[in-house]
Amino acid sequence: MQCGSGSGVALMRPVSRRRLLQLGGATGLAGLASAGVAGRSNSDDLLQDHEGPDLEKYVQPLPILDERDPDDWVGIGQYHNLEITEFTQQLHPDLPETTLWGFDGQFPGPIIPGFRGLQLAVEVDNDGLPDEHLLSVDERIAGTTTANYPGHDDPVPEVRNSIHFHGLAVQAASDGQADMWVSPDGVTGPRRSRDVQVIPNQQPRLSTTYHDHTRAISRLNNYAGVVGPYLVRDGSERQLELPTGEYDVTLVLADRSFTDDGALYYPDEFVPMFGGEKATVNGAIWPYMEVEPRRYRFRILNPSNGRTWGLRLRNEADDSEEVPEMTQLSAGHGYLEDVVGVGPYGDLGTLLLSPFERAEVVIDFADFPGETFTVTNHALFPYPHGDHHNPNTSSPAPDLDEVMQFRVSRERVDDPSRDPHEIEFPTPERPDPADAVETREITMQMDMNEAPMFHTLNDRGPFDDVAIRPQLGSTETWELKNDTMQSHPIHLHLVRFWVEGRKDLGADEFQDPRPNERSGKDTVMVMPNQNVKLTVAFDDYAGTYPFHCHNLEHEDNAMMRPLEVVDEDSDE
Repeated sequence: MQCGSGSGVALMRPVSRRRLLQLGGATGLAGLASAGVAGRSNSDDLLQDHEGPDLEKYVQPLPILDERDPDDWVGIGQYHNLEITEFTQQLHPDLPETTLWGFDGQFPGPIIPGFRGLQLAVEVDNDGLPDEHLLSVDERIAGTTTANYPGHDDPVPEVRNSIHFHGLAVQAASDGQADMWVSPDGVTGPRRSRDVQVIPNQQPRLSTTYHDHTRAISRLNNYAGVVGPYLVRDGSERQLELPTGEYDVTLVLADRSFTDDGALYYPDEFVPMFGGEKATVNGAIWPYMEVEPRRYRFRILNPSNGRTWGLRLRNEADDSEEVPEMTQLSAGHGYLEDVVGVGPYGDLGTLLLSPFERAEVVIDFADFPGETFTVTNHALFPYPHGDHHNPNTSSPAPDLDEVMQFRVSRERVDDPSRDPHEIEFPTPERPDPADAVETREITMQMDMNEAPMFHTLNDRGPFDDVAIRPQLGSTETWELKNDTMQSHPIHLHLVRFWVEGRKDLGADEFQDPRPNERSGKDTVMVMPNQNVKLTVAFDDYAGTYPFHCHNLEHEDNAMMRPLEVVDEDSDE
């Protein structure tokens, strides 16, 4: 990488002697405090509010993520050997270094660039991780012990990883699914069949993430830092005259909490929702970015565990409320049918991103030399109501109201890029809803009578038998119905779907989707008391794939189901 307060809920325990010695061996026992060890302390075993260190905002520049060079070429494609390691990284000048896990020794990991039609192979090596987790593993969650895996008698190590390339159309064996994990000493999950994941990159261009997807501990691994950006470019981008090079910037937004010694703070026992008290962007807490008075393209990714961001710009000048428009051109896959203005005079007032949704926007700073703009957040936590369902605390996290700043230089510059409103963007062909051969209803449940509280889809969990079997090459209609009190970002592996409309439960007619939902998507936010209608095309591969809520706490504790795409014409 290059450099260009509130409360949570937790049950705390002391770090084990074995873990203390492991970290001490890496940093020296005298350096444990400055390294931010594990974030555990003695506790009275009651849920309690956490108040982290008070840190000044906008005192460090935004780190600019580098694109990763391939390690080799295999056949007709690039080969990447990604290492997951434990390391320390300073996330704020006034915070001691934080112990993290991540790719290539950084959080977030480097950008892996792909190109449409050019195959890419990835091998992930986690043998440098310790055998005890950085955070506490709650064995009440199904998938943490051998007993949870029917027909699987091998151990289930505390530390294990399975890496998923989010939104990519890949064969099931390369999908990095929850039971395809491997431990640092080589113990494998019941569905792991290969070490090298093959990414065909045959789909339209996109901006997305690669991240941990391990059964029952995905929330812990991602929170520890095991996430990075993945891009697929194509030849059309060069002709569109969008901002490129240093003016094309990836922003990874992730909320985190910390202790005074710099350690990550996370609940010691499972909680169904957790939000951090600090905003990090590209691994820096509340950074600023110096920009020129011209257009920039920002690829905004939200790999937060459970936080939805509602982004706007605020002018810090006392006598001005004018702000540049955020012009959204993509929701991750391809381009939107029409660009969408976000701002006081735009099509939308707020850019809303639920966990693992993405947005590509262009911001033109040309009319604002010398001015400063703060990126503000207007989404309550948990979204949308800000209510928490644990009676022992009033809120699991603060409502983070600021994210980062843009500081515009005064000197005028040339800008060869084009206004996105004047660009005719290519849009991929979409399936015809009239071709749907099946209509499926996916319901969402929340059980508050069990401890820990859990969520399900269609009253079933990840270990229940497959109940959905689309035919390869078919189109289906899915209706996602949410009668719980929280929003749920629902993600389907393998496919790109189209949002056809939304309506309140019980209403007669679907309303049009939001203007920035009119493109291929892989994750959609379903609001409480809402029904979202999708057209889903199962065109790419046969095999078993999951669909799930992408709130990582929900995903880890039962809100995931398998589907099997079947090829009736196959000879196998």
